[in-house]
Amino acid sequence: MKAPKKRQISLRWFVALAFLSLGILLVVGYTLLSLNYFINGMDNAMGHNLEKVAQSYLTDPATAAQLFDDYPVTSQWHEQPQAIQQAFTGPPEREGILYKALDQANFLAKPSAVYFAIRFTSPGGDRFLSHQVMPGVAPRLLTEHRGSLSTLLLISLASAVTLGLLIWLVMHRVSRPISALGHWAHGLNEQTLKQPPPNFNYPELNDFAELVRSSLSTAQRGLEREHRFLRHTSHELRTPISVVRNNVELLNRLQENSDNQVDLRQLQAIERIDRASQTMLHLTETLLWLSRDNMDSLPVKPVQLDALVHELVEQMRYLLRGKDVDVQIKTDPYSMKLAEAPARIVLGNLIRNAFQHSSEGVVKILQLHNCVRISNTLSSNAQGSGEDLGFGLGLQLTTQLTTKLGWRYNNQQQQHRQLAELWLQPPHADAAARRG
Repeated sequence: MKAPKKRQISLRWFVALAFLSLGILLVVGYTLLSLNYFINGMDNAMGHNLEKVAQSYLTDPATAAQLFDDYPVTSQWHEQPQAIQQAFTGPPEREGILYKALDQANFLAKPSAVYFAIRFTSPGGDRFLSHQVMPGVAPRLLTEHRGSLSTLLLISLASAVTLGLLIWLVMHRVSRPISALGHWAHGLNEQTLKQPPPNFNYPELNDFAELVRSSLSTAQRGLEREHRFLRHTSHELRTPISVVRNNVELLNRLQENSDNQVDLRQLQAIERIDRASQTMLHLTETLLWLSRDNMDSLPVKPVQLDALVHELVEQMRYLLRGKDVDVQIKTDPYSMKLAEAPARIVLGNLIRNAFQHSSEGVVKILQLHNCVRISNTLSSNAQGSGEDLGFGLGLQLTTQLTTKLGWRYNNQQQQHRQLAELWLQPPHADAAARRG
């Protein structure tokens, strides 16, 4: 079972989310840091106030009690206000350390009261100093604390929104030329490759576009050279192949008309030359058709497909001489509009391959409507396997030709048999399928 394809995120969204996550992380981090510094600052201010009260008490306890009546100083912890005793689990243990307790439902809720307590030493012994901040007692202090925190949160929110807008503007500015580069690369063809690439606003993108254009231009020139080579070579090979085949026919006639005894070795040599020239002829014709630039303009005419199959089988029967091979043909009378030349080449290559690589067994050829199935028995001691002049190349070219024509083609091995299947289609159906 094929594994489901993993969904991938686009580069634009990946960069945007990365920057946005980094920005949010920085904003949240600095917000928490600022809040921590804010609270520490408030604690330091309160500690400084308690320190001043303690120094004033050490100087003149009576005056300190009158001036700082909301900062009670006692010699015993149980003499402290009841709210202070309830806020702390016990008296401050260490001297000169500020102890703080908050009365709040949760971390984000507004505290209903904040309690402070310290322990200091006087000539009369240890003393306890406390202070409680409540809305009814010191509204100014709590109002400043809450207002400053709200301002901090608003600033953080505004910073996050500003950062998001900035990232969106940057990504919009960067993604537009990148998208334009992608559309330009998708639309490249033989004409646009000859034109210089447009300006994509950034030197890196312009250099990349020029690299793409130069690379595709080099590949295009290589393909054009290959096509020219195929066309010229195939045309040039036609003449020597024709000469070879004509001389083979001449030798056969001379052997038939000769009064001398026929030399079996000469006949075998002539037959091998004939088979090799046939193979070269088929490969040359296949190469010529592969080098065509436009397959939609092929000449189309009604072709009796069953008759074409029988004709090609009879032409290839010489490949079965001396072999214990039975050919079983089953056809269905069927006529269709078809480009006859490439159909003859492809079917001829498939039938030839089945005959040439069978030394025994059965070759089955089934034609039903526009489908042709050819199967042959595979044998390890198949005759002629060393004289096929690389007919594996012929099958590769057949695959390329059927792909170019838009015909469905399948060639596979099933147990001890080789099965080739071909579905022929008229050129207009193929063109319509490609446009769809």
